[in-house]
Amino acid sequence: MKKLYILFLLCSFIGFSQSPGDIVITEIMNNPNPVSDTTGEWFEIFNTTGSDIDINGWTLQDDGTDTHVIDNANGTTIVSSGGYLVLGRTANTVTNGGAPVDYAYGESGGHTLGNGTDEVVLVSTTAVEIARVIYDNGATYPDLTGASMQLDPTFLNETDNDTGANWCASTSTYGDGTGSLGTPGSANDACAAVCEANLGASDATCDSIGPGATDDTYTATLAYFGAATGENFLVTATSGTVDLSGGNDPTTDAAGIITVTGVAEGTDITITVDNTADGGLCTFTRDITSPVCLPTGSVDLELQGIIDFTVPSGGSDGKAIHLVATADITDLSEYGLGIANNGDGSDGQEYTLDAIGVSNGDNILVVRSLAAMEAYFTTPGYNLFEVVILDAGGSVSQNGDDAIELYKLGALVETFGDVNCQPNGGSGGPICADTSWEYTDSWAYKTTPGTVWPAGWTYGTVDCTDGSATTFESSCVYPFVLALSNEDFTASELSIYPNPTNNGIVNIKSQIAGVKTITLFDIMGRNVLSTELNSDVLDVSSVKTGMYLLQVSINGRSSVTKLVIK
Repeated sequence: MKKLYILFLLCSFIGFSQSPGDIVITEIMNNPNPVSDTTGEWFEIFNTTGSDIDINGWTLQDDGTDTHVIDNANGTTIVSSGGYLVLGRTANTVTNGGAPVDYAYGESGGHTLGNGTDEVVLVSTTAVEIARVIYDNGATYPDLTGASMQLDPTFLNETDNDTGANWCASTSTYGDGTGSLGTPGSANDACAAVCEANLGASDATCDSIGPGATDDTYTATLAYFGAATGENFLVTATSGTVDLSGGNDPTTDAAGIITVTGVAEGTDITITVDNTADGGLCTFTRDITSPVCLPTGSVDLELQGIIDFTVPSGGSDGKAIHLVATADITDLSEYGLGIANNGDGSDGQEYTLDAIGVSNGDNILVVRSLAAMEAYFTTPGYNLFEVVILDAGGSVSQNGDDAIELYKLGALVETFGDVNCQPNGGSGGPICADTSWEYTDSWAYKTTPGTVWPAGWTYGTVDCTDGSATTFESSCVYPFVLALSNEDFTASELSIYPNPTNNGIVNIKSQIAGVKTITLFDIMGRNVLSTELNSDVLDVSSVKTGMYLLQVSINGRSSVTKLVIK
């Protein structure tokens, strides 16, 4: 009776209900070498409790279709207190590389260990998940061939068991010594200490642009995380001045941004972050290439207008960007545009202009729909633009609260709006302190050439193009075509020549009798010449070269013509 009583106690002791963490997965051989996966795969579990645990009837599975119900007919299923149990494809040490497998779950199916990303999950007979490891193709867990991935023996608990940083490659040879490394059935090798810090993204931005490359400097930034490990970090750069202020010192701040200022353009630098002199394990370097800082005067294109019209065809057809060439440009594809949507910061250059030549003073319109924009501007207004480019890819996607960026050779040269916020917060982004630059269903227009936003811009009121078929029917006529609002002459009633003119003389002849009232506007809409003519000759020799809008009025009738003065 005493023996039976002891046996009864033993059975009940190893059959009580288990909880997550009672069993911990401690080692995984998912890609053996030189033996095959079919015979050489195995994994090891550890009993963290003070009692033996029988896993008979438990389910071995992954998150896919692999599943196997553990049956003690296939081997040992009792994990002793504080002991290990090895489960593998086969217990045949001749074919499995000498691994001491206690329980064989089968070579032909039921469960396999993926070589990349996979899960090893043990579920008790009461459907409680007791242990889980999700390894991830080297993202955080080791990605090995011929060696097991092993849990550092200092982390034999449920919380740390499924953290990839607590695993490392085995270094001991087991079994027949054919090359596979691991410690199946016994305590794991201690993992070597590793650096816990790492580097993030880096960037370089021109911050002082002079007339020549030798006058330019740039600032480099380098993000880091996982620092403040207890050792002193030494941060150096091969050129420039290192700035660790404002919570950005890896010695004291776990994450931040290292800044290096005053680096001469054309000088590539290397930033080094190192704590080994203080006994640490971290040594990082990051090479940063100098940006191209465009000299003052080399940018021959600027933003003129940002358009978000509501047009009858709907959708995105009313979106466009208006540019002006300030010098002859041989290859417009040196320039590009970026749309900083939703106040989420710059997305960089997203659209490259066409590889065409344009002339000084040319107005360039980048549109989503040629037909819709011609209809809304009307053909006379549309024809005032010397160049119209179709953005077939849809990169010109601004809403009325998005900032716009102009790039040359990949370098940012002009910005309209604030890339880090929105004036109305309509897309959930940060709301700007300055909300005046919203142009939803409207437009923004530069009134002063060469200015830096927010100076020198004016705006149509929000929603002012809603319900209008053309800009002239809206309450906010686009300034560039405003002079066309009173187009009264037919083509046969007014003749203006030569156009372009290069001798300072323009002939203006009309079938309508009367004094000619002349007004000349520059492309910004400013009045540069006003006069009355009783003859047919207009002297424009005092006006500098460029493109203008010539308004001629006779007896209350008016017409506007584009005039080029050379």
